[in-house]
Amino acid sequence: MIHYLEILLIGIALSMDALAVSLTMSMLEGKNLTSGKIGLIALFFGSFQAFMPLIGWFGCNLLGDFVTKYGYIPATLLLIGIGGKMIWDRGKTEKVEFSLWKLTLLAFATSIDALLVGVSFACLGRTAIYPDVTLIGITTVLISTGGCFAGRYFSHHINTAHSELIGGLVLIGIGIKTFIFH
Repeated sequence: MIHYLEILLIGIALSMDALAVSLTMSMLEGKNLTSGKIGLIALFFGSFQAFMPLIGWFGCNLLGDFVTKYGYIPATLLLIGIGGKMIWDRGKTEKVEFSLWKLTLLAFATSIDALLVGVSFACLGRTAIYPDVTLIGITTVLISTGGCFAGRYFSHHINTAHSELIGGLVLIGIGIKTFIFH
C-alpha cells in the first residue's frame, strides 16, 4: 500500500506541469473548449506521463546517461519557444489555434521529467512498473481535466490577450524551471 501512495505522490508531482499547461490552454480556448477537447488534452497529457517512464525504463541501458544529461534541453526549448510565440502573437487578429501538433509538443515537453522517473525506476531495479505508470497516467488525466475546467471558468473573467500573456509566461517559467532544476 505504501508503494502505491509513493507512486500517487510521484504522479501528482509529475502532473503539475501538465496542470499549468492544461489550465493555460483552456483559458485560451474559453467558450470553444468542448468536452472533446478537454478529453483530448487530458488523454494526451496522461498518456505521455504514463508512456515516458516506460520509455525511460526500457531505454535506460541504451540512452540513460544521454537522457539524464541532455533531455532537459529539448523540453526547455519547446516550452520557451511555444510560450514566446504565444506572447508574440497575443492580441493579433488570428487566434492562437488549438492543434494536435501543439498539444503533442506540449505533452512531450511537460513529460521529460517522467522519462527520468522511468530511468530511476530501472536504476532501482523495479521490474513490474505497468501498474505504476498506469497510476501516474490516471492521476495526470484527472489533474489535467481539473485544469481544463478551471481554465474554462477563468477564461470568462480574463480577456484573451491577458490569457495569452499569462499562458506564455507560464510556459516560459516551466521551461526555465526545467533548465535550472534538470
